[in-house]
Amino acid sequence: MTPGFQRTLRELRLPTFVALSLVVVTALELATRRLEKGSVRTQSVCARLVDEAFGLDAARTPDSVLLTRLLDHRSRCTGDTTYVDRARQLMLDVHRIDDARALIADAERSGAIAKGQLEVQRAWIDLEESRQALRNGDARRAATLRTKLVATTNWLRTAWPEWAPPYVILTELERMAPIEGVASLAATENASTLERAAHRRVTSGAIVRSLSVRQTYAAVFALAVLGMLGFGAAARGVIASHEMRRMPTLSVADARAGYVELAGTLHLPPRGDAVIAPLSKASGVWYAHEPSFASRGSHTWRERSTQRFVLRDATGEVAIDPSCAVVRTRHVSQFGSVFTPYRRETERMLRDGDAAYVVGELELSRNKSGAVERSVRAPEDGRQLLVSNYTEKELIVREWLWVLGGLLLCGLATASLMWGYVQRYEVHVMP
Repeated sequence: MTPGFQRTLRELRLPTFVALSLVVVTALELATRRLEKGSVRTQSVCARLVDEAFGLDAARTPDSVLLTRLLDHRSRCTGDTTYVDRARQLMLDVHRIDDARALIADAERSGAIAKGQLEVQRAWIDLEESRQALRNGDARRAATLRTKLVATTNWLRTAWPEWAPPYVILTELERMAPIEGVASLAATENASTLERAAHRRVTSGAIVRSLSVRQTYAAVFALAVLGMLGFGAAARGVIASHEMRRMPTLSVADARAGYVELAGTLHLPPRGDAVIAPLSKASGVWYAHEPSFASRGSHTWRERSTQRFVLRDATGEVAIDPSCAVVRTRHVSQFGSVFTPYRRETERMLRDGDAAYVVGELELSRNKSGAVERSVRAPEDGRQLLVSNYTEKELIVREWLWVLGGLLLCGLATASLMWGYVQRYEVHVMP
């Protein structure tokens, strides 16, 4: 396999990962869109009949006329929640409380409407009857109905904490004149606050169900991207640690031309001057200066020394060309200013005498006197030139920390997506 082909394969790693990420993110977004469309309930036949009864002239038509239109379909629609709700509402608007109770009784006998839905309809009837009792001066009856309403809404909020009707009924209760201690203020005050609190609960999944469609798409996108970043970090760590493990560490004298792994100590070349770090003014064999401005127009650039240095062991020495090298060093210093809190400058160094681990392309040549000269540079096939004053074991541990962190991030993102899908599309929040 030629170096050019190997370099092409390595250069394709990132585009392949990006393409895979796009496929995963797109697939999740399409699946979410399909689930969102599937969660919209289709309109029932009786609901369409309700729409037809109201027609285009509902605003100009008396409630009694609209009710008459609806009652034409009573025999076939008493088991439909939408029909019962609209018919009950019109009956209360025209003060036909007994007829409304009879309608709910028919709906209960049909067996097609859940208990919670029936209790809400009865609560609306009790609310209207309590209003009429207050207007008629029957405070005792109004107090009895109010106590019953508080008990009903508390039961509904306990059974279905995210369902809106109980909170709407509580709001209407708050608007009515207080009745001498028949209900504690804690049970009825600030119904909107109670509803918001119910929708913001994380442990119950309510916060997921309260998201809008756009917010849902954004959340899925963010979690999918985080998951793929974690997967990429883990995969990179596995590959890097595997490559370090499979290569033997050679002595300088025994190493042959090619991609090699060496260990020794770093030194200045025989006639080379020490490089001076721009911030700490410390001397060493290599430095990198990275100013970073995190305020508007945030950007980072890098200044690196290019002077060669030497790796030496008991058998010989080899020159290191730091151009394009990946350097991992213990000597990292951060500098900032009280007057520019958003500016941070980082300085990285390799110092004379550091124990070092080097992986790179070894070249052998002969000078004019015939002596063998060795140098290490970045390979042409896309593999990295790594220079570090960490040991090989320490570097492998650091890579496995990236693997574990990436797997944790990927696992958390995957678990969050699965939990969110279950909470949003499988959990029922109303009877």
